[in-house]
Amino acid sequence: MRRLLRQAKRRSLLLLVRFKLWSDVYFSGAEALRFVCNICGTACCVPLSVISRECPSCYGCGSTVRYRSVINALLAGLDLSLKPLRLHPMRKNIVGIGMTDSETYADRLQRMFSYKNTYYHKEPRLDILNVDSPGYGCADFIICSDVLEHVCPPVSVAFQNLYRLLKPGGVLVLTVPLVEDALAKEHFPNLSEYHFELLGDRRVLINKTSGGSYEEFDDLVFHVGEGETLEMRLFSREWLLEELTKAGFGKIRVMDEEYSEYGILWRQDRSVSILAWK
Repeated sequence: MRRLLRQAKRRSLLLLVRFKLWSDVYFSGAEALRFVCNICGTACCVPLSVISRECPSCYGCGSTVRYRSVINALLAGLDLSLKPLRLHPMRKNIVGIGMTDSETYADRLQRMFSYKNTYYHKEPRLDILNVDSPGYGCADFIICSDVLEHVCPPVSVAFQNLYRLLKPGGVLVLTVPLVEDALAKEHFPNLSEYHFELLGDRRVLINKTSGGSYEEFDDLVFHVGEGETLEMRLFSREWLLEELTKAGFGKIRVMDEEYSEYGILWRQDRSVSILAWK
């Protein structure tokens, strides 16, 4: 019943998105971009003003630039044709892992590949900081989209485990929000035993360090999403590439090309998809 309600709510939201995007183009005369969504195959004509990393811009599935770039990067990483998913045959010999992937594309990947979407806070679970050795070398691809900014330090462990989960030649599709190098930082470098408390109308993080001292943080940033979405760090591109290299990834490709035919325009956003092969 809950799933049916979620689906009905999603359909209603997509209808609203479709009407809003369509009306903005045809009634206001806004400058438009025509593209075919590489997730659902819908031909769209939307205002250029809504083409951004996190704004829904497909009125077929509600995909964003980030979602479409993840799929584009996945197809490139697997050396498959860069065309909408619906035009690809099933390839159940390819094993994939998603890390709290959006349902916008997760259901389609499950039909196409031997793919499992995993979660930190519910089944099927995957804690990227604590991966069992039987899972090593199991995946042809892993999608880790806007996850690593939320895992507890040391984040290097997460990169190492992503590498271990992949088969030789397997590919990681990675996105995180990126900032300039001078702004990149760990918010809680000494995080050990921590919990949240409410002090008045403020939510604070109380941390007991490994040395036994206490720290209090009240300038917390939470991202919209499932489970615990506290922002633990801000990555720069340089830091991200360094962590991938240290983990053992031998080939890395920054997917900063624009694919306007699929509605992938980066404009001023640095936070592009990255491919890394084992």
